[in-house]
Amino acid sequence: MKGEWALNPANLTVQRSELKYYVSNSQCFLLAARLQHVLTPDEHSKPGIGYFIRSLYFDSADDKCLHEKQSGLLFRKKYRLRIYDTAAQTVKFEIKNKFNNQIFKESAILSRESAKRIIDGEYEELLKYQNPVLNKAFIEFSSHLYRPKVIVDYDRDAFVGGFFNLRVTMDKNLKSNNSDFDIFSSTLQTIPVILEGKQILEIKYNEVFPDYVRGIVQPGAFERCAISKYTLGRRFMKHNKWEDN
Repeated sequence: MKGEWALNPANLTVQRSELKYYVSNSQCFLLAARLQHVLTPDEHSKPGIGYFIRSLYFDSADDKCLHEKQSGLLFRKKYRLRIYDTAAQTVKFEIKNKFNNQIFKESAILSRESAKRIIDGEYEELLKYQNPVLNKAFIEFSSHLYRPKVIVDYDRDAFVGGFFNLRVTMDKNLKSNNSDFDIFSSTLQTIPVILEGKQILEIKYNEVFPDYVRGIVQPGAFERCAISKYTLGRRFMKHNKWEDN
């Protein structure tokens, strides 16, 4: 089952280029039909369905990560917990660093119980693993009063290529919850956050985007945007009590 990793101190790192586009539902369907002939479907994907992803994002008391994105800073970070199944016994903690179109992810694996304690604000739990990534997160979380801010759910169709670490994904049915941070809840109430009938196409690769795949995907036909699922997930956040009226 995706999301079940061995608990060890080794960090997972990924560094590559990342391009994002909005695509319509029909474009999403056609892309999946084309890509299955030239790339390999992700081993965890179910045909026509994909697989489930849930991320819980953390931010500082003054929303440092959110404002970095909204301000268009070239270098910025996000901190999140991620699972692929609400019954998962292990959880990925991830720091996503981004500079322009380049991304560098630093990851470590936590137990389910550790994740629950961190969500509750017990950040000393991060230090128990003696892990450089988690130690770095502890300093940031403690210094800037980080707290859970939003859960984002979606379904992902993913295709991978053997060259240049190529990965093409279509993230569908993006939903969020800004008040309940139980990442393991199987009954979490979420609301859609993209209301225009669009899905998200992401293209990730090392160094070169192969021409034969570029010709099939034809990214120039789509609406390229600096899409942030975290920012989208918080688009319905409330700043004042009067907004309940």
